[in-house]
Amino acid sequence: MDMSLPGIVVTGASGFVGRNFLEAATGKYRLFCLARRSQREAGIPKNDNIHWTQVDIGKWDTLRDVVTRVKDNGGADFVLHLAAYYDFSNTDNPEYESTNIRGTRNVLKLAQQIGTKRFLFASSVAACEFPQQGQALNEDSVADANFPYARSKRSGEEMMKQYSEWFPCTVFRLAAVFSDWCEYPPLYIFLGTWLSRSWNARILGGRGESAVPYIHVHDLVKLFLRVIEKSDTLPRLCTYLASPNGSVSHLDLFRTATRYYYGQDTKPILFPRFLAIPGVAARQAIRHLAGREPAERLWMMKYIDRKLTVDASRTHQELGWEPTPRYGILRRLLFVIERMKNHSDAWRLRNELAARRIAQRPNLIIYDALVKSREDLIEEIIQYLQAPESRTRFRKHQEMDDNVLRWYVTLVYQLTATTVRTRDRTLMRNYGQIIAYRRFVEGVDVKEVSDVMTSIGDIIAKALRARMEMKDIEQRIYDNITMTFQLAADEIEDSYEFIATQSPEFLKQMEKLPVTAGSGDLERIVHELEDISQDALEDRLSAECRQLREKTLL
Repeated sequence: MDMSLPGIVVTGASGFVGRNFLEAATGKYRLFCLARRSQREAGIPKNDNIHWTQVDIGKWDTLRDVVTRVKDNGGADFVLHLAAYYDFSNTDNPEYESTNIRGTRNVLKLAQQIGTKRFLFASSVAACEFPQQGQALNEDSVADANFPYARSKRSGEEMMKQYSEWFPCTVFRLAAVFSDWCEYPPLYIFLGTWLSRSWNARILGGRGESAVPYIHVHDLVKLFLRVIEKSDTLPRLCTYLASPNGSVSHLDLFRTATRYYYGQDTKPILFPRFLAIPGVAARQAIRHLAGREPAERLWMMKYIDRKLTVDASRTHQELGWEPTPRYGILRRLLFVIERMKNHSDAWRLRNELAARRIAQRPNLIIYDALVKSREDLIEEIIQYLQAPESRTRFRKHQEMDDNVLRWYVTLVYQLTATTVRTRDRTLMRNYGQIIAYRRFVEGVDVKEVSDVMTSIGDIIAKALRARMEMKDIEQRIYDNITMTFQLAADEIEDSYEFIATQSPEFLKQMEKLPVTAGSGDLERIVHELEDISQDALEDRLSAECRQLREKTLL
C-alpha cells in the first residue's frame, strides 16, 4: 500500500454504492474494504491499495484482526459505513438488529480503536416520516418513521451522536439511489411492469402522486468525497441530505419511461386507493400460498399519493455540492431504458442481483463453524488417518513425519475454510493439481491420495451437519464441502491419469520435481491462508501450477 495516501475503511464494499465508491476512490486512497462477499465475487479488480476483508460486521470477533491490519498498514483517516440490511417485507428480520444496529456499533468501536478522523454513516430519508402536504424534510427533520428498517437507521443516527464525543461523525440521509443500469429494486419493478405486456402495465395506484426523491450513484459518490475533502472544516456532528430538492412521482416516472420506450405517450389507468387495498391484499394472499411474494405489499398502500419531498438546500450550500442536472432521474431514464432495450441480459442480471437481499450468507455460517471447530476437527482427521485400521488404506501417509502430516491436514482444512468463505474453488483445484504431482513423485498410489481428500471432506461435512445452526442448510454443506472435496479428488485423478499417459522423457522430468515440503514450509503457507487477504497465496498457488505444467511439458 502507498502509505502517502489517506486511508479509508469502507463497509459494504461489495454492494452497489460501495463498488461505485471504490471505482472513484481507487488510486487516491488506501482502501480497507469490508464485505460479506469476496473481492472476486464482487468484481473488484485487484489493486495494491485495496485491502479486502470478507467479514460479518455483526460479529466483533471477526473485526479484531481488521483493527490490527489497518494499524499495520498506515491506519485509516476515515470510515465510510455503507453496510446495511433491507427488505420489502416490512417485518422485524433479526438482520436489522445484527447488521444495522449491532454491526454499526461494532464498526464505531473499530473506528475508535484505529483513531479515525471522521465517521461517515449512510442513513436514509426513509428514516423520517413522510411530511405533511406542502411541507418538506430537511436536515433537522427527526428520524421518526416506525418500520423496522427506519428504526434501525434511527438507532444508527443516535449512535453517531454518542460517538461524536470521540471523533467527528457525519450522517447522510440517502434518497433512492440509482444508476444508468437502474439498480434500485422498486424502480426496476416499476419499469419491468410498465414496459411489459402485463395486464397491470398501465395501472398506477391512487392518482399516481406517490413520490420519493432519487439520486444518481455518481452524485452520491461525489458527495462522500466532498465531505472527506472538507472534513476539517465541518461540524463535529452533522447531518446532510444526499438528495436533490423535491421528489419525483410515479406518474412522472411512468409518462417519461413509456415515452422513451414506445416513442409516444401512454395513458395510465389510475386505480383508486380504496380499490387498490383489497386488490393487493388478495394478490398477496394468493402469491404467498404459491410461495412467491408479489412486489406490491399491503403495507405499501398507506403511502399511496404521499410525497417524501425533500429540501436539501442547506446541504447544497454548506458543502458546495448539489446533484448534477443531467443525472436527474427523469433525464437519466433515457440511459436506463437504452440499456434495458439494448443490453437486456446484463440489465436484468445487474438488477436481480441488486434486488436480492441475503440476510445471512450460508457460506459464512459454514465458515464460522469451520473456524470454531478447527482444532477439534484437525485432530479428528489426523487420528482417522493414523488409526491402525487405516494402515492399508493410508500406508504412505502413516509413514510421513507426524509434523508434516499435521501441517498437510491443517493446510487442506484452511484451504477448505477459505474456499467456503470466498465461494471460489480455485484454491482447491490448484491444490489438487499440485499435490497430485508431488505424491506421484513420492510414489503414492492415486487411490490413497484421492481417498485422503474425500475422507477429510466426509469428516468435515458430518461434523457440520451435527451442529444445531446447520439444520436448515444441509444442502449448502453438500455444495460447499462435499462437492469441493469431490472436485479436488477429481483433479487429483485427472492429473495422475495425465501423467500415466506421458512419454519416458516426461517421466524423467517428473523425477526432478521437488517432493514433499517440510513442516516449516507448510506452516508458513497455512499462516498465509489465515491472513485476512488470500490474494498473494492464490496467485502463488496458481503460479506453482503453471510452473509444474511448464517443467513437465518441456
